[in-house]
Amino acid sequence: MKKHLRIFSLVLVLVLTFTACSGKKANPSTNQKDSSSTTAKQEEKQTDKKEKVKLKYMYPLTSDYLQVVDDLNGSIVIQKLSEMFNIEFEFIHPPTGQEKEQFNLMIASNELPDMITHDFGIPNYPGGGNKAIADDNYLRLNELIESHAPNFKKILDNDAELRKTIITDEGNIWGLPMIDKEAQDSFTGPVIRQDWLDDLGLKAPHTIEEWHHVLTQFKAEKNATIPFVIGSQGLPVNDAFIGAYGVKADFFQVDNKIKYGPIEPGYKEYLAEMNKWYNEGLIDRDFPTGGQEVPYMTTGKSGATTNGFWVFEPWETASEDPNMKLVGLPYPVLKEGDKPHFRQNNLRMRGFFTSITTACKNPERAMEFMDYFYTDEGFVLANYGIEGETFEIVDGKYQYTDKMLKNPEGVPMNIALVKYAYSHGAFLRDWHREDNAFPADALAACKIWQNSADADYMMPPITLTAEEGVEYSNVMGDISTYVDEMRLKFIMGVEPLDKFEDYVQQIEKMNLQRAIEIQQTALDRYNAK
Repeated sequence: MKKHLRIFSLVLVLVLTFTACSGKKANPSTNQKDSSSTTAKQEEKQTDKKEKVKLKYMYPLTSDYLQVVDDLNGSIVIQKLSEMFNIEFEFIHPPTGQEKEQFNLMIASNELPDMITHDFGIPNYPGGGNKAIADDNYLRLNELIESHAPNFKKILDNDAELRKTIITDEGNIWGLPMIDKEAQDSFTGPVIRQDWLDDLGLKAPHTIEEWHHVLTQFKAEKNATIPFVIGSQGLPVNDAFIGAYGVKADFFQVDNKIKYGPIEPGYKEYLAEMNKWYNEGLIDRDFPTGGQEVPYMTTGKSGATTNGFWVFEPWETASEDPNMKLVGLPYPVLKEGDKPHFRQNNLRMRGFFTSITTACKNPERAMEFMDYFYTDEGFVLANYGIEGETFEIVDGKYQYTDKMLKNPEGVPMNIALVKYAYSHGAFLRDWHREDNAFPADALAACKIWQNSADADYMMPPITLTAEEGVEYSNVMGDISTYVDEMRLKFIMGVEPLDKFEDYVQQIEKMNLQRAIEIQQTALDRYNAK
């Protein structure tokens, strides 16, 4: 399951989280409440031309982006800001697949650039941001933010939860991340063939019982040999379906108390239902093999799954049935009126932390450059580019021009952002910027998923100390392997569910309580920030 989540996260990064930039007018519909309106003064100040400085900047560019620019100096945003701030950038773009190796070599050799953007293969510092500061490789940025980043500081001051996701347990800020202006809606959830529902006169299922009925009809009336694609770990994406039973297949919290889902009664109920679906042929008898979702859905073998909104159009296009119509459905519940407390959930903090190293001789200039991206004008520039060139304001809304939508490079819009706006790094992102790249039904699915469940029981982004991390891994490595194996056996009937209590006792003997204690300590630290 975790592998699948990483895949969906990568797709998300590649397809959705890249956003673009620009403009000189603040659009009323996207005007920043948490970004100070000091941009004009700041730009005027920069035109006073401080002494030119050179900054060496390690910044990841995937092979897709390299179709558009071979160096980020080819970005119109970087060109504009280089002139505004009188900074000459020397970019380091590690070859795709060699990012981690080059990063680790750079750390080991103590040959640090001035700035580093993490992600897309460039890992976070081994041991975390606190260790990077303790090792005297990264600067603690708190004081620089206080003195040279008023716009970023204002955003943090206005959102206590956002601040918790950026500051370490020890109170350090080691990098500035990509921040969404507003948290993005859920982008994965239940997906079903609406055309099949219409053909059979069926209403969209919501309860688990209704889902069972619909899938049974798909099998009987649509010759769907595998009505539902469940996933290789026996878990639909992002806790859909299992969340109806008040649990997930991992740690979660209720009123800030840690629980471990795979030993809870609701987990047993979920396994019993999936075992029934397995025995009735509603899910693939070879589901642990995985990897068949696309062919199953596009050939009519399956009529429902859990996935992201980005699959709607390509699957419909690839389908053997020209009438195929996909829609998103609410996260399932046991009975009407229930609301699951698990779903795909997005924080405003989206990663891509950008750090300033101790090798930087001009950290104030580097910080001022980054802070501009959190201003009103920086927001427009980074998300939409330059007015009249890459975007226009129509009926009070930003709209990309053909230079972006039908770019001369012939690449998808999310890739073109790297040249005509800003795709990733430290900036304030408008995730709506790519809405016009997706069909209305796909975008509507995100609202359905977002509103049908909440994230009240989900874990925040806690961090473990180095010592906790080692101990936790030693405990949970064996437990996770055992839980994954037994989940498949219970669903497939290899092990009867009347042995569930024996299974729980075995997990407890494997020192689960210590793992819970470590998680609880980390959660308490997070909440105390």
